[in-house]
Amino acid sequence: MSDFKIEDTVLLLDASRSMLRKDFKPNRLNVALETIKSFIQEKLMFDPKDRIAIVIFGETTKKLCSFTNDDNILVDSFNKISISGTGKLYEGIAFSLQLLVEEMRKLGGKASRIFILSDNKYLHDEKLAKLANIAKGLHIYIDACQLGKAQDYSDSYLKKIAFESGGEYEFYNNSKALLNAGKTFAKKKEIKDDHDYFDPNKKDEIAPLVSEIALPLRRPTVLDIRLLMSEADKSQIKCQICHSVKSPITKSDFYSEGRYCPSCDRSMHLSCAAMWAKKTEYKENIFRCPFCYFLLELPASAPKLVEDKEEEETPKIRLIDESGAKTTKMKLVNREIVNAINASCSYCYNIFLGDFDVYKCENCGAYYHEPCLEKMHEEIKACRNCGSMIVFN
Repeated sequence: MSDFKIEDTVLLLDASRSMLRKDFKPNRLNVALETIKSFIQEKLMFDPKDRIAIVIFGETTKKLCSFTNDDNILVDSFNKISISGTGKLYEGIAFSLQLLVEEMRKLGGKASRIFILSDNKYLHDEKLAKLANIAKGLHIYIDACQLGKAQDYSDSYLKKIAFESGGEYEFYNNSKALLNAGKTFAKKKEIKDDHDYFDPNKKDEIAPLVSEIALPLRRPTVLDIRLLMSEADKSQIKCQICHSVKSPITKSDFYSEGRYCPSCDRSMHLSCAAMWAKKTEYKENIFRCPFCYFLLELPASAPKLVEDKEEEETPKIRLIDESGAKTTKMKLVNREIVNAINASCSYCYNIFLGDFDVYKCENCGAYYHEPCLEKMHEEIKACRNCGSMIVFN
């Protein structure tokens, strides 16, 4: 028996730099926003009990508005849009899935949807394929509205994602057609089966799915770091877990070890987050934000910050004899990829900001700032992480 249910929809808008192209007048972003307005008006006119949330994805993913059926609040949230990067669709969908999952936990019996507006030509990606499968398993429909040039239509993975989840896909290469898309996609989903993924009888099935949509803690942007390092802000920005500027574990300032929850934007030291994750024991490197309960993922290097504190402060070096000492070389890392390193210095535990050359241990892959490497070599002449003796060419 088919039925129309109250719907929760996440509007997922591409906020990458390509959305400023002017082949749609005045530009792609403005036309997309008008399409969203049309979607909001049509949906809430048809059923005022439906709710909508708005999320943007560019270099980072950001929630503009929580679930509401107030069209004024939704439209006013457009003022918070910021354009950046190339558009990380994976993080955008994962973020949207988490928002919907939390609402599904609170109250079942609703239809859940994600409506994507993007101009990127996404190709097959294993991570995106996994998210599409998760959405299908959770019975969350993904609708996709792609805008761009005619040649961008072929082989777009957005189409496959939409169809696999039971959603719809359309492509538009002119402003007039796109503006009408809002009303088209606002139509209710016809639910043919009564799905409730959070039925108590399915408790064991949800954990492996939900753990896959954890998002990484947000690194401070270059602008954030400059503000944090200024005298005016040093005393103001604190970790919301330990309520201190300096980490009690690594003694690092917040500007060097700070991270933010991508959902509630609460600040926390990476080491404090690692300690919290260890206490909650949810899953390796996976934990819930202590403030908004958003599912988060730690970088692989974070648990070591806690392990090192719990063990003796002296560095670990293997017992080796003079004839069979294990050695390693330190390789200079290309400066162009330093900012992409998802690890901290194994000597001082601070992140890499590009102010020093960075070296990598060829034996274990540990990273070091150049001054830290020099100090470590003077002290122990070995890699602090693996204990191998350092040799230079």
